[in-house]
Amino acid sequence: MKMFYTLLVVGIATILLVTANTFTNQFTLQIHPSSFVNGLAKYQLFALVVGILVTISILILSPDSRQFLNKGQLSIIAEKEKWLGINGKSFWKINGLQLLLFISIATGIFMFMAVKYTNSINNFQWGFIPLILLFSLTNSLTEELIFRFGIVGGLFNHYPKLTILIISAILFGLPHYFGWPSGIVGILMSGVLGYILCKATIETKGLSIAWTIHFVQDIIIFTALFMMNVKT
Repeated sequence: MKMFYTLLVVGIATILLVTANTFTNQFTLQIHPSSFVNGLAKYQLFALVVGILVTISILILSPDSRQFLNKGQLSIIAEKEKWLGINGKSFWKINGLQLLLFISIATGIFMFMAVKYTNSINNFQWGFIPLILLFSLTNSLTEELIFRFGIVGGLFNHYPKLTILIISAILFGLPHYFGWPSGIVGILMSGVLGYILCKATIETKGLSIAWTIHFVQDIIIFTALFMMNVKT
């Protein structure tokens, strides 16, 4: 039943995020001259509410899940995973930094190509930074609460670690078919990222590494999105 209720909660949250426009179109929020930015702001507000509701639901279903709502044990050894370059001999705080670097490079290259393709290289504005940081913070927090805390907190100690990792990867990857990057590429990239972030969450018993890596990726992605969609 833990599996059923956890998947139900996360599944409903995922559907709400994918269909967010249905709800956000019902209200007006004006924080910027750009309709693109205002649309993002409405989505972030809506998604944050969904993330908070998921957190409350999982805490009610699995009170022990509150152990994951902290920074975690960064000095613990990361379990070996060859395809991620983790040798099983170093601390998570070291592996976390390494993964942050490599993932950020990959994300940066992909988003740079997208910006270049749309001829938006010269469209960066320093005024973007406050909103980029705000949206990156809220988006990464919301998705970590839903796809890491929601899944790990609901299933930990009830199902094998690999099962939880795969579920997190799939449920995090699928909605990104409609995100950025989108399509199959978006699913694959987000699925791999979801697996990595879930592994960090389970092994450290906290969200700090997953949230930090996610936050940095969102900064890169939102910077590119602003350059491509908010014209000077």
